[in-house]
This record gives sequence, structure tokens and C-alpha cells, in this order.
Amino acid sequence: MHAQIGESCRNCGAALVGHYCHECGQSSHIHRTLGAWWHDFSHGVLHIEGQVWRTIAFLFTRPGELTRRYIAGERRRFLSPLALYLFGVFLLYVAYSIFGGFGSINASDAREAATEVHAEAVKTQGQIAALDRQRSSILADKGNVGAVDQERARLAERYRQLELTSTALGGGATKATASGDGEHEERVITGWKSLDEKLAHAIRDPEFLLFKMEANGYKFSWALILLSMPFMGLVFIWKRGVAMFDHAVFVTYSLSFVSLLLAMMILWAKLAHLPGEAFLLLAFPVHLFFQTRGAYGLGWLSGLVMTIILCVMAELVLLLWVIGLLALGIAH
Repeated sequence: MHAQIGESCRNCGAALVGHYCHECGQSSHIHRTLGAWWHDFSHGVLHIEGQVWRTIAFLFTRPGELTRRYIAGERRRFLSPLALYLFGVFLLYVAYSIFGGFGSINASDAREAATEVHAEAVKTQGQIAALDRQRSSILADKGNVGAVDQERARLAERYRQLELTSTALGGGATKATASGDGEHEERVITGWKSLDEKLAHAIRDPEFLLFKMEANGYKFSWALILLSMPFMGLVFIWKRGVAMFDHAVFVTYSLSFVSLLLAMMILWAKLAHLPGEAFLLLAFPVHLFFQTRGAYGLGWLSGLVMTIILCVMAELVLLLWVIGLLALGIAH
């Protein structure tokens, strides 16, 4: 259905001149077919026409030029930094949810290993209990228990290591420690009762704390951008003509690359079963170097120096972000 002369835009009511509204940009062609629905979906969600693919291509091959051109005003040609970042985080979340983290063992192997560790821990507990009975008997006969205590200390340390291994594997051989009474547990005392209780719960169930941190990590991934902004302003305070908006575009495109890179690493290790996925991380400083040079117009030497500084800044921002996730996990 095409608009006739004198008709108004169905969206904003402006008089139509040509095939597109000069006020809001809506097409005068109003369609009601499944093919048109799919076209709207692909254009609105996936931008199959080329915007997203063009942006990703520039992000991987010419990141500095992409950042500079978007800041200069080429907003229709490229996908916005925030939209690309959300797209990258979504892909990373899907890859992590389906395949798990790179370098980790699969669920069946973890369960099998946890079962073996649990059996060994139970065996060690039995040996400790036997030593306790032997010690009581020796004390009753007024004998020397030094050798028994030494062996018990060795087994108690072994039990502690087994418990830590079981927790790391997602097992949890037992919640009791090898103290003899099974009631001792590590605690952090701050004097703030509610905080002490939450810390004690986190120590007792570190797996649940890790689960909450992972969930919050996806929801608060945008905080990485906000945390980076003050540091970017400080690092480039000497650079004239650079606004905070420019730093925001730079950081968001850079984090988009990191999200896509991590998703690729997971697929590399889990789907393609190829070794050496950790070496792909070397792409980050290389990418950062070229993006920094192109975006801020730096030379090779100044670009290298600023890249080193930005890598240190990235580690600090990541540390602050993880601490924030840890605090959220403990508090809620």
C-alpha cells in the first residue's frame, strides 16, 4: 500500500512527500505480509542489511578508524557502540551458558572427579576417627601420643585439601571439618552481626556465591563502561579537543571487542576443541594499540605507551568490578 498525494504519515501525521516521511523517516509503504514481517525483524534486530556486519568488520580490522568515524558523525553507517556491546555480551552469555567457560572440564567429568574426591575424603575421615580412638586408648594407658598427633595433623591437612578440591569441582564432600567434633568452621568477625552472618554463609556455600556473581556479572556488565570513564578522562587529560563522549565510544567499542573475543575463545575450546585458546587473549593488547592510535591520532611510540597504561587501567577496572560483584553476592 503506497501513500497517495495529500496523505499523511501514519506515524507522526506529517504530510507525505515521496516514499518516506521527512519528519520521522517512516516509509509510506505499509505492508501486512509475513515476508514484510521477516524483513522488519531482520532489519530491526539483526541489521542484516550490513550495518552490524560492517561494524564488526571494522571493529576487528580497523578499530581506530571505526571509533574516529563514529565520533565524527557517521552514525547511520555503523552500529552504535552500546548496541554492539549489548550484542557482544549477549553472545558471550549464550556461549558461556551452553558450553561453559573455556579451560573448564565438562559436567560429567566434574561429577566423576567430585565422586572420587568425596570417597577419598570419607576414607580420610575414617582414618582420623580411628586415630582419635587410638589416641584415647593411649592416653588411658598414660602413653605417648606424639606420633599419633603428628599423623592426625597430616590426615587433617589432607582432608582440608580434599574439601577444597571437592568445592572447586562442585561436589562438597562434607561440610564438617577434621577437628574431631565436626562443628568448627572458619568465620570472619567484623562486629556487624548481619554482615558476619552473610560472610559465614558465603564461606559455607562458595558455589552459590559464585553463581550469584555470574548472574550479576551479566546484569551489571554495563558498569565496566562507567568504571572506565573517570580513568579515561584522567589518562587523556593532556589530549585537547577530546570529550567524555569520545572516551565512552572508545571504551564501549573496546569492550564489545573483548566480549566477542571471549565468546570466540569459548567456541574455539568447546565447539572446535582446538588448543591454545588462551593465546587469543593476546589479541586484546594488539587491538587496543591500533584502536588507541587510530582513535586519538597517536604515533607509534605514544600509542605503545598509552596502550600499556590502558592495559593497567583495564586490570584495575576489572578488579573493581569483580569486587563490586563479590560485595553484591555477599550482600544479597
